Amino acid sequence: MPQNSQILIVDDNHSNVDVLKRSLETKGYGISIAPSGEVALKIAPKLKPDLILMDLMMPGMDGFETCKKIKELPEIQDVPIIFVTGKTETEDIVKAFRVGGVDYISKPFREEEIQARVAAQIRIRKLIGEKEKLIQELDLISRIDPLTRLSNRRDIQEVLGRELSRCQRYENEFSIIMGDIDFFKKVNDQYGHDMGDNVLKEVAGMLQNEVRKIDKVARWGGEEFLIVLPDTDLPGAYRVAEKIRAAVELRESRFDEAIVKLTMSFGVAGISEVGGKIEEMIKLADLRLYKAKDQGRNKVVSD
Repeated sequence: MPQNSQILIVDDNHSNVDVLKRSLETKGYGISIAPSGEVALKIAPKLKPDLILMDLMMPGMDGFETCKKIKELPEIQDVPIIFVTGKTETEDIVKAFRVGGVDYISKPFREEEIQARVAAQIRIRKLIGEKEKLIQELDLISRIDPLTRLSNRRDIQEVLGRELSRCQRYENEFSIIMGDIDFFKKVNDQYGHDMGDNVLKEVAGMLQNEVRKIDKVARWGGEEFLIVLPDTDLPGAYRVAEKIRAAVELRESRFDEAIVKLTMSFGVAGISEVGGKIEEMIKLADLRLYKAKDQGRNKVVSD
């Protein structure tokens, strides 16, 4: 575990630093030195150590103040700090924990104790990092449709909320496209669900290829897809939908030996049409989608 773990020692006493450095290097830690709190505040954000060992009594800024300032820096505020000091009064120990320290070791110290306490904090930090990474991965999984790898309904609704906030702040326009694969049930009935799944994945890929990087494509449900187009007015969204419609119409979907020709219908709506109400915009796009279906499918409707 010590491999690649970096420790910053903040102490102006060369003898203490030499003992700590030698002791911890034998355990495989990388060591950096700061002779004062001021220096520590300069180098720690760049270094991003896994642990800081800090003296309390230093010229200029003492350990208490240095710790408080470190905890105010977003880049390193979660780095654990162990105080290693000759001050043993109860009020100093209590204050050390109050300003953000995670442990307190009194001088003179035993090397075995330092090594054990350092290893414990490095281990805790690693476990916290693994937990946070797992939470992020689970959150990402919860936002992705497992078949198409597009955003799912939950994720795209949050995207819409953020886009509305941005739109209101900067007085921008944005639009959405609701698309549905025509006669998708017939594909499943005639060729089976494996072919149907293949069609959904191919359509998902096509939609992503036909829009900009700033646009967001989601599987809304079943064979329905929703596309969010930032900084795009209604005529612009219509043109995007028409481009997608034409691309789908020209493409053949193949699976095993089967070949399927597809079309899609689309409804387009802009946020300015509905007074800034996302639910109403989705309803309007959905209404226009079904209007396109009623008009014979393979169409884009924006009014």
